[in-house]
Amino acid sequence: MYPDLPDSDFGGTSFDILTTSNWANTWTEIYDFYAEQENGEPINDMVFRRNRAVEEQYNVVINEINHMGADKGGNDKNGAKLLRNSVMAGDQAYDACQIGSVDVATLAYEGYLLELKSEVPNLNLSNIWWDQPCIEDVSIFGKTFYATGDISTLDNDTTFCYIFNKKLIQQYGMESPYDLVKDGKWTNPKFAEMVVQVSEDLNGDSKMDENDRYGFCIWHEAMRSLVHGVGCRFCDLDEKGELVLTLNDPKVATAVEQFSKAAYDRNIAYSIYHQADLVEPMFAADQILFHNRYLCMIKKYRNMDSDFGIVPVMKFDEAQDTYYSTVSSYGCAFICVPTVVENVEMTGTILEAMACESMYTVTPAYYDITLQGKNFRDDESSAMLDIILANRVFDLGMFYAVGDYYTHIMELFYKSSTDFASMYEKYLPKAEKKLAEINEAFSSLG
Repeated sequence: MYPDLPDSDFGGTSFDILTTSNWANTWTEIYDFYAEQENGEPINDMVFRRNRAVEEQYNVVINEINHMGADKGGNDKNGAKLLRNSVMAGDQAYDACQIGSVDVATLAYEGYLLELKSEVPNLNLSNIWWDQPCIEDVSIFGKTFYATGDISTLDNDTTFCYIFNKKLIQQYGMESPYDLVKDGKWTNPKFAEMVVQVSEDLNGDSKMDENDRYGFCIWHEAMRSLVHGVGCRFCDLDEKGELVLTLNDPKVATAVEQFSKAAYDRNIAYSIYHQADLVEPMFAADQILFHNRYLCMIKKYRNMDSDFGIVPVMKFDEAQDTYYSTVSSYGCAFICVPTVVENVEMTGTILEAMACESMYTVTPAYYDITLQGKNFRDDESSAMLDIILANRVFDLGMFYAVGDYYTHIMELFYKSSTDFASMYEKYLPKAEKKLAEINEAFSSLG
């Protein structure tokens, strides 16, 4: 039996959990809730053992209803539609769900989800196997409608980082990014200083393309991580617990301007948006110094010959105390419970037991598989992973698509624009309208 949980027998009942997200399982290479049998893969085997342990303890059958990879990132898409239809029909099709962030946020303020702390018995979000910073970030008006923690590794996989090529760092005589992070000197200006030193026309044809070397590769979501890296957010909660817009911070405009000097230069930055998406083979072939992407990309380089490492997103300056890393609104998904559930006591018990068991099984396996790979496992990379995962930002401004700023800031990159101020002002009326709608909806939920 698990701490503070009743010794229940649910009579062989099927515990049906709906899983949806924009990402397919083939992308993450992980199933959070399904493992048919042990196959030697650490996470698969630990998911299998966790499921069997919980099933045997409570006499249930854990059944994943998988729709991963079918969402498109927003309201009325697959995850929201499936749960909304189920609740409206009263069919009690799902005992719990893991739904993509934009969809689950929308479902919360539409009133389709139970409040996890007060309405789901036996679920204790204060326990260490639930992600406390996440719960603090996503709670609104003092209520929590969705959460994550050791029960899932998807939130880890969708966290931003910078991957770097150790061979190129040494070849160009640069300071170790590990040391820069530890010394508090891993900043936007330092990054810009490093990347301009590396670009090279390797084949001498006087043009820069996928056959040459770059200081870094960039894709559009790097603009989102830029906001969080400098300690800002699209939206935050005020002293009343209401959601307010916080994007218009001078540090964001400065960071955009600093970052763009290299990011918009196609001789320095290889753009996945403006050029072919050939980054994986290029990075593996020592053609890219820094690669900004999700943590799940690490698994793509298991067979890379050269050493590589990871560091968090850069700070604004050396005076900033903490490194912050973005959790993607596109890829991440959260645990939630529909308002129509056949046995809410079972739901709370099984979710709590799975989360607790995962802390001892799945999470250690995740660290092993993440740090597994030729020439990658080292003390520094482990320490960097701790920093990245300990200081993640779950930004409600992105999850609720306030003003669609999370899209429009990427459009600055598409257009090679640094005019953050004009972009912000253009969409401010739309953002204020959405904030009023969200705050009114949650206040009316009581």
